[in-house]
Amino acid sequence: MRKLFFAAAMLLLSQVGFGQAVNDQAIIPVSVTLNSILRLTVVSGGNIDFVVNTIDQYTNGINNGGGDARYHTNFTVSASQDFDVTIRAEDATFLGQDNIAHTMPLDNVGFDLIENGSGADPTNWALPGAVLALTQAAQNIVTGVAGAAAGSAAQNDFTIQWRLGTSEGAMNTNSLLAQSLDPDRYITNVFLELVPK
Repeated sequence: MRKLFFAAAMLLLSQVGFGQAVNDQAIIPVSVTLNSILRLTVVSGGNIDFVVNTIDQYTNGINNGGGDARYHTNFTVSASQDFDVTIRAEDATFLGQDNIAHTMPLDNVGFDLIENGSGADPTNWALPGAVLALTQAAQNIVTGVAGAAAGSAAQNDFTIQWRLGTSEGAMNTNSLLAQSLDPDRYITNVFLELVPK
């Protein structure tokens, strides 16, 4: 009997010794959704119209140095990630509207880029720093710096300064007069594209 009592006591003590406290637990799922913000907005200068009507303009071009605001395109970028901006013409040449056989080389139009916002070149992005000629192939005009390009329109504010026939930088070295182009209204569409990195 003593053995039975001893075994029962040991069993009871083992249950008390190994008993565990009650542990309450709750699971709270936490999620984060990051929506991509990639917005390029043309603020002004969405239509550039060069009209050549003097021999001086045929010889020296229009907007040499890029200072005339009539030939500026201002655009901003709001981006939640680093980005580049490219520019390209839709066609291989400017196309005549009065006569479709008339064409004008794209490189008669050139541009450079300046910043207007709180961002800086080369801290936030790299800008070309020279006059480029318009091409059908996409060219980077804003090359974002990793970890520094993303930001609001207040940071990423740019102006394209267009010019025609000025032979600056990479532009056509022959004047409009020397090219003896047919009189016409020449048109092409130019695409600005915001490219995430």
